[in-house]
Amino acid sequence: MQGEPMTRPHRWAARGAVLCALAALLVGCAANRDHGDGGTRAPEVQAFGALRAIFHRGQTGAAVGLDKLLPNPNLYAVGALSGLAGEVTVVGGRVFLAHPTGNDTARTDELERSDAAATLLVAAAVRSWREVVVKRAIRFAELDREIARLAAGAGLRTDQRIPFLIEGAFDDLHWHVIDGRRLRAGGSSHEDHLAAAVRQQRKRATATLIGFYSAHDQGVFTHMGSRTHVHCVVRKPLASGHVDHVDIPAGATIRFPIGP
Repeated sequence: MQGEPMTRPHRWAARGAVLCALAALLVGCAANRDHGDGGTRAPEVQAFGALRAIFHRGQTGAAVGLDKLLPNPNLYAVGALSGLAGEVTVVGGRVFLAHPTGNDTARTDELERSDAAATLLVAAAVRSWREVVVKRAIRFAELDREIARLAAGAGLRTDQRIPFLIEGAFDDLHWHVIDGRRLRAGGSSHEDHLAAAVRQQRKRATATLIGFYSAHDQGVFTHMGSRTHVHCVVRKPLASGHVDHVDIPAGATIRFPIGP
């Protein structure tokens, strides 16, 4: 049996329902796109300054003062001091400033607060962490890929900036402390900056590594061809700096943030 003809008000109501359904579908699609690979968001990661500005335009002035971010017991950060006068590392609100003291020597000071300025700083406030135990050794060349894989396994989206901590006894740990006084005029490559740095290493070292992963920040806070920026803090004797190489043994603990 045929139904009664639809009146104009009924037609408008029907059209409204269709439009509402389409709107809901579009919102749902946008939400799905926003969730990227389906994982959860990490805490906001802020980047002050950029490697490309340092390397190619010689911009080494202050991008941010540490006193703007501290005190904060949840702060984690890595970067370079203004004027490329050394390295800055923050672990749980504790500040580690590494300064060159000679061509082959450097000193690290541990502080609760600092008014030092950084020309590059990547920072995040992380309230809680989730532990992941490394089941097999990770070579340095595999670090980017393994951090992404383990972060995804911990439920995080990998299309975002992700802070991480690695603790344990590491093999073949190499790091440097930049010395802007030794940077030759026009030296703008990563190799030039390494040549103007105090380079140190330990065959075996118990340390904390603090790093940031990003697939979209090459030239900002990761070097071209890399997706991670990592610093180390070695306790005995105290030392810190930018990690150039490390092999992570099975059994080390990696921590990823829980929630934003």
